[in-house]
Amino acid sequence: MKTLLNFTAGIVLGAAMGAGAYLLLTQEREDGQVQTIKEAIHRAIEEGKRSAEERRKQLEQELGFPIQDEFQNAQATTPHIHEPGEKTIQA
Repeated sequence: MKTLLNFTAGIVLGAAMGAGAYLLLTQEREDGQVQTIKEAIHRAIEEGKRSAEERRKQLEQELGFPIQDEFQNAQATTPHIHEPGEKTIQA
């Protein structure tokens, strides 16, 4: 278990260092970099949601009854994440 934790920590640290190096070494404008990062995060979140929904459906089918998920109940209070290209109004 400790080996898996160390491996995972190494991957996360490596990804963070790679992202930092990319941001420091590229010649893109900051707006373009921020937009690219937001789009990547949005795609990852959407893929995670799809994967979780597929797994929930699979478990419901195997167990024979619907699963009540606390996460689904909490989504109403979750702050809105802006879609890429979505315009925001700032006061």
